[in-house]
Amino acid sequence: MGFFDNMRKPKGKLGNIQLKSMNKEHTPVSLWGLKHLDINNEDVILDIGCGGGMNINRMAKKAKKVYGVDYSIESVKLSCEVNKQEIEEGKVEVLEGNVANLPFEDNTFDVVTAFETVYFWPDIEKCFGEVKKSLNLEENF
Repeated sequence: MGFFDNMRKPKGKLGNIQLKSMNKEHTPVSLWGLKHLDINNEDVILDIGCGGGMNINRMAKKAKKVYGVDYSIESVKLSCEVNKQEIEEGKVEVLEGNVANLPFEDNTFDVVTAFETVYFWPDIEKCFGEVKKSLNLEENF
């Protein structure tokens, strides 16, 4: 497996190291993006391609509930470790899944994020269609 492939879908020990590095290296752009979101304590949020789980953790401090989804089981495991307390409190759930077929009901989320991941999405129009279906747009507009 090449380096780029392991960035797309981290696996094994190298994948875990990459995910921990992403948690650190993506922090500046993540914090910039998060400061532009108006997250309130009633929001239900989805983070697609949740990677190492740091953004889930940041958003869980303000939101009612945050879901993370990633198609890398290594990402799911690390996200669960990073958010262990929030999972125990019922504020966070992390699932293995794919943006091309999100495992959620339509109109579920108030906010959907995808940090440093959309360039990995196959069939980007279909994926954004899935995102749109998952958003509760009636309340937001």
